[in-house]
Amino acid sequence: MSLRPLVSIIMANRNGERFLEDAIKSVLCQTTGRIELILSDDASTDDSLAIARRLRQRDDSVKIIAADARAGPGAARNLALDAARGYWVSIIDSDDLVHPARTERLIDRADRLGVDIIADDLVCFGANTGRTLLGPKKLTEPWRPTPADFLQAEMASPPIPVGYLKPIIHRRALNDIRYRTDMSVGEDFDFLFRLLLAGAKMAVLAEGYYLYRRHPGSISHRLGEEDAEGMVRSVDDLMATGPAALSDLLAARRRMHLSALNFARLVRMLKSRRVGAAIQLMARHPGLARPLLRSARESVRRRLPVSPQDTAKLDLLISASTAEADGYEPVAIPGGTDCWPLAEVSRLVEKAGCGPSILRAHGRAGLEALGYCPGWQQADLIAPEDGWTTRERQRIASLPWPVTMR
Repeated sequence: MSLRPLVSIIMANRNGERFLEDAIKSVLCQTTGRIELILSDDASTDDSLAIARRLRQRDDSVKIIAADARAGPGAARNLALDAARGYWVSIIDSDDLVHPARTERLIDRADRLGVDIIADDLVCFGANTGRTLLGPKKLTEPWRPTPADFLQAEMASPPIPVGYLKPIIHRRALNDIRYRTDMSVGEDFDFLFRLLLAGAKMAVLAEGYYLYRRHPGSISHRLGEEDAEGMVRSVDDLMATGPAALSDLLAARRRMHLSALNFARLVRMLKSRRVGAAIQLMARHPGLARPLLRSARESVRRRLPVSPQDTAKLDLLISASTAEADGYEPVAIPGGTDCWPLAEVSRLVEKAGCGPSILRAHGRAGLEALGYCPGWQQADLIAPEDGWTTRERQRIASLPWPVTMR
């Protein structure tokens, strides 16, 4: 009989073939032993399932749930939650990447901090490469958010979308709490918020091991009328059942979602050329003028000629000492192998995420750095003076892209 997994990594997917293989491989190279990856496919019509099945043939820790009909991200995650056997459950998106040591380090921190839910900052790549989700908070130590903190963060200026955090949750905190299935946007915030309301203790680290891909196809980038209606419903339910102490914050969140709903209705009216109805809606809600002007500016900007991005091959030397670059562009990194400052991580992701790269990385710090690089053509990894340990060799062999040990 196989041992129960320490952690079940849940990955919902819908037509994610473009990035799915890299996402799965980044999970399978986790340094934590005893993991299972549950891919819950929401009736994809592309080659997602073929990719997942091919990878499952190489690694039987991959489990696949294939839905017959599309039901949304919440339903897909719920199927995976019900199937999960791990003591911990980790949520990862099918277009993102994670550092090989992320799961091991976060669970260790959770045990030391005595919390039920642990998360880290998200480091963006693709669009807004190098930025972090929690940058405005300027964390220097673990943040222990309360339900009120969660609400206030999303209504701050600038808003911090804490629902995007990718938590690792102990099974004891889950009980029967599941994602709402009537939402396609905001269901992650609602899920985490209800866990906190139920008494779960959470910590968010001032570290970032999660690489969050920003691209036009991200579900999070789209907010339609139906999406906004689902968000309003979720707040209505929270107001009906939540503590009275949060009523003012929840009412403010409801107003925020109603504004988004009215804007989605305005866009629909304008697209269908119902100008009179649009004018009447704006007369009742004059605050819609500002997001409409912002949307118009963004539309004009998208139509302007754009200089092609420089995606030429980069030759990067990644080392704590860059004295001898040998034709490589030097990228200095910290000398240690744990708890790198977020500013250093962001700078590395920004540089390595600019295009296909040929990398030369030195020693154990170089191995740590490769975990923050969102893909490469080839990496040469120079051994430390005392050589690689067996565990380090196993970690190198499991990296998602080609590595030559020197």
